[in-house]
Amino acid sequence: MTIKRLDKQYYDETLNLSMYAFQYKIPEEELEKRYKQLDSHELYGIEIEDKLAAKLHLLSLGVFLGDTEYKMGGIAGVATYPEYRRKGLVKDLLTFTLERMREKGQTLSMLHPFSIAFYRKYGWELFAQLKKVKVPKAELKMFEPVSGTIKRFNKDTYPNKLEEVYRQYAKGHSGMLARDSEWWKERTITTLCVAVYSDDKGEDTGYILYDIKDQKMKVEEFIALNAEARNGLWNFICQHDSMLAEVELVLHPDDPLPYLMHNPKTTTELQPYFMARVVDVFSFFNLYFHSFEGELSMNISDDYAPWNNGKFLLANKKTEKLSSDYEVDMELDVNVLIPLIFGIYSATELYNMGLIKGDQQKIRVLTENVQVKPGFFIDFF
Repeated sequence: MTIKRLDKQYYDETLNLSMYAFQYKIPEEELEKRYKQLDSHELYGIEIEDKLAAKLHLLSLGVFLGDTEYKMGGIAGVATYPEYRRKGLVKDLLTFTLERMREKGQTLSMLHPFSIAFYRKYGWELFAQLKKVKVPKAELKMFEPVSGTIKRFNKDTYPNKLEEVYRQYAKGHSGMLARDSEWWKERTITTLCVAVYSDDKGEDTGYILYDIKDQKMKVEEFIALNAEARNGLWNFICQHDSMLAEVELVLHPDDPLPYLMHNPKTTTELQPYFMARVVDVFSFFNLYFHSFEGELSMNISDDYAPWNNGKFLLANKKTEKLSSDYEVDMELDVNVLIPLIFGIYSATELYNMGLIKGDQQKIRVLTENVQVKPGFFIDFF
């Protein structure tokens, strides 16, 4: 079956397939906005008897791994009509798109899975979870007062410094999206309210994005660069107590806010969220391990990106491909790179889980040289 690039004439067919597969309806007045979003996507599809049977969207994005931004291919809108499912169409689209991402220099890929097990087969692995915390009105107890101020904005009025606050926070983690101003307005804030905390020197050090409806405040992002900003933002939330029955917050799994509350015994749900994949191991290793001290070798197995199959040597701050007869220090599947580089598990922990096999001393060397920041992702595509 032939995979083709879908141009503007396929926009309606593309959206119709999305609405059918994901069970939603796009209001007529929002169609132009959706068409504009599709202009920035690469759309690929498979036709059967001149009808679109399956499709996939590829977004060209960037993510932070600490201070460094990496090119990332975002996979979205993967859908097939029921009568064409279980015929390998999505497999063909994914393998084709892996090649396309490699051509574009996108060493990483991310997606939001309908099924983690399904995408694990193709080399993607879970790297981000969200913690959802529900706080009833009775537990909205303020922290110690702070000297700064809160100002409210919307997508058209928010200060540029807000984007810098996010970038500072993102660089303390692994995997957070590098947002441009258009993404901020049309994909992040949209109709949400923005509240920014500024300290007594006028420096913006935190913000929340939230919505209030039917006596419930939903805080979609709670970003604080220090304890003062955290206190100020939480106190602002508590000031809504006369309007609310409940507050729901989306947080990093390690965010200390719930622990600091008057009563930390709140309803908390940890949700698996986004998956990631290394698209091109050789190119990624050369970027990621550019300052690697020491020498170690590994064999990578990848069933769907054959260029990743093989043996690699990390030495002298660069990566080399090795011959097939070279005896390596360790072996692992391409999936296992994700918990390693996104700080989910160390190499030693992955060895103890049976996911890395090899020389324990060399695995300790890898553990010592991969000092990563915790993985996190709060966007959606």
